[in-house]
Amino acid sequence: MKSPQINPPLPSLLVALLLALPLVASAADEDETAATVAAPDTLPVLESSGPVDDGLLAPVSIDPAAFDSAAAAIPPPDTSSAAEPERLPEMSLFSLIDKGGVVGYLIILISVVALALIIDYLITIRLSKILPADDLARLKSMIEKKQFDDLDRLDSNDNSFLVRVTSAGLREANLGYDAMIKAMEDTAEALASGIARKTEHLNVIGALSPMLGLLGTVLGMLQVFNEIAMTPGAIEPRQLAEGIFQALVTTCLGLIVAIPALYSYAIFRNRVDEFTGEAALAAERLIAPFKSSAG
Repeated sequence: MKSPQINPPLPSLLVALLLALPLVASAADEDETAATVAAPDTLPVLESSGPVDDGLLAPVSIDPAAFDSAAAAIPPPDTSSAAEPERLPEMSLFSLIDKGGVVGYLIILISVVALALIIDYLITIRLSKILPADDLARLKSMIEKKQFDDLDRLDSNDNSFLVRVTSAGLREANLGYDAMIKAMEDTAEALASGIARKTEHLNVIGALSPMLGLLGTVLGMLQVFNEIAMTPGAIEPRQLAEGIFQALVTTCLGLIVAIPALYSYAIFRNRVDEFTGEAALAAERLIAPFKSSAG
């Protein structure tokens, strides 16, 4: 026996559909609103209220020559009224020496002494002073004439190197030629050493000047570090410039004095050796007749 099927009545189904339609419509509105928010770049389309002018959309031709002529017509900016940076006046020689301080003045004083010594040596250390032609002729005449009584008059400190060496040999004439040569060699060596010792002053100045320059350098650096220690916070380079400038100036002044002094010392020392050697040979030639008489 079959069970009877129960079919829902049609009016109840229609009522359920009518109740579901508002819910479906509200869900569709929410989806459309969400899609609009998710696409913010969508712009509203504006409708034209009139016909579009085709001339506005036509391509525009640009002439480069017109831009060049316009740029050339623009006047250049006036830079004459611009404020130029202030230039410091150039430092004179005396200002430069003054920056070296006390050490700089000491070096200048030594340079004056060195210049005076150089002038003196140029006058005294000459061949005409060490080997005068007049003294050579007079000694030759005296030896040929055997006028040895004039030795006391010749032997003085004012005489030349040649006269003093020759007279020392002539005083030993009674002891033989070898004794004369020995006396002349001893006298020549002593006189040459005395002249060479005079030139040592230039050597001392040449060695002392860089040391004074180094002293000025140390004093300048001490001033710089003292400025750094006494200044709180950051220090400007301009504050250190004075000490560094003093250090460099004194070093430069010391080298400027030392280089010419050492070079002049070498020149005069060579001149002493050369001129005294020539005078000693001339003295030996003067007493050559005593060698033949002794033989």
